Amino acid sequence: MTKPHKISLIILVLLTCVALAILFSYPLYLAIAGTCFVSFFLIDSKAALPKLILTNTKSVYKTMLLMFLISVTLPVLMASGALPTLIYHTSDAMIGQNLLLAAFLIATILSMLLGSAIGTLTILLPLFSSIALQSGIAYPLLIGALISGVYIGDRCSPLSSGLHLLSNITETHYLTNMKWLLASAVIPFILSFMAFSVTGEASAITAQMIISNERLPLVFDLSLWRLLPLGLMILLLVIKQPITRVLTVVFGLSFFMSILNGHTLSSLLQMIFSGYRTTDAVLSAFMLTSGFKQMINVILVIFFSGVLNSLLEADQLMDTIIAPFIKGVKKPAHLLMNAGLLSIVLSMVTCSQAMTSMVNGKYLSSHFDRLGLPRHLLVLVTANAGLNVVALIPWNVNGIMIRQLTGVAPLEYLPYSIFVILLTLLSLFIYPLVLKKQS
Repeated sequence: MTKPHKISLIILVLLTCVALAILFSYPLYLAIAGTCFVSFFLIDSKAALPKLILTNTKSVYKTMLLMFLISVTLPVLMASGALPTLIYHTSDAMIGQNLLLAAFLIATILSMLLGSAIGTLTILLPLFSSIALQSGIAYPLLIGALISGVYIGDRCSPLSSGLHLLSNITETHYLTNMKWLLASAVIPFILSFMAFSVTGEASAITAQMIISNERLPLVFDLSLWRLLPLGLMILLLVIKQPITRVLTVVFGLSFFMSILNGHTLSSLLQMIFSGYRTTDAVLSAFMLTSGFKQMINVILVIFFSGVLNSLLEADQLMDTIIAPFIKGVKKPAHLLMNAGLLSIVLSMVTCSQAMTSMVNGKYLSSHFDRLGLPRHLLVLVTANAGLNVVALIPWNVNGIMIRQLTGVAPLEYLPYSIFVILLTLLSLFIYPLVLKKQS
């Protein structure tokens, strides 16, 4: 079987398995594991697999560790009183505000500070979810507003891991890349601002919408010092501490504060595994988190994505994916558009932002040099397309994580992820025609 036939069959198997998993509500890691099983029998270079799998597992273990830390930290942040205190005091301050616009703007600001879409969403979700669920505002619409904001900083914050990875691979300076990424975000940001301003007119927050918050002081100690774990999290991220170290510190502090709140060790361990649930009937609808049990699927998806990448690399099938996007390309605008399209395909096939950055940067840099295009334009189209749409791909790690955190499927919040959609379309079909003239 030729390489094109192999990769076509593998992609077909992957999409079929993912579709079946979504249709029958099976864990998505089974779909990717099934694709790996079929791929194993299709490739010839099986001897190279152990080394490749080990290498790729090492490259994604930090991401798996991050998912684990997020899953165990959320329950203790709730048990410590940090998240309830944030929800209570911030909700009161937001009375009279447009919920959707506030969600979009605050998510934008915090994501620029943190450089992480998932990290920002983890902090803001309990606050805005509690208001939306109490007020009856369409939940997918709120998630779309948050997604629109968090993926602004995720791709162009000074702390963005994706920005730094792309900059390193393409051997460009991250500050130059950040300038271009910020400039490209202006138009979709303004349009998103206008859209959420209009759409959210009916979502002005009233005291009646958050009446359930009156029960929070009866269940939790809401002293402002309880915000210490969240304040420490932001401070450590701003001073550029690794996110895994930050979450480890925050987990330890929140765990200790939970013990002071009267939680026993056994109850905390159960909470960490299964998620936080309150016994209060009124608050139980929104004062809850997932735990490690719910994150197992995400961690296994990441692992099997690494295995799938190893299988593709063993027979150099990745070259076959890339070839149609660069073959015969002679015009700068065409190369820019194809680089963006390829990055989306890679995000769909590899299920990973990191792999998309690595493959696009590694394989296309020389082609940008060949046509006299600055490599920061490669960073721009990759970040604005491939790294930008990951939340909208149901089987991508980001899409799975967001569904795990919110309970909302990517296809449900996709129509409301206005910034992500606009930036992607502009980067694929408009910016290539303009940027080649300015480079």
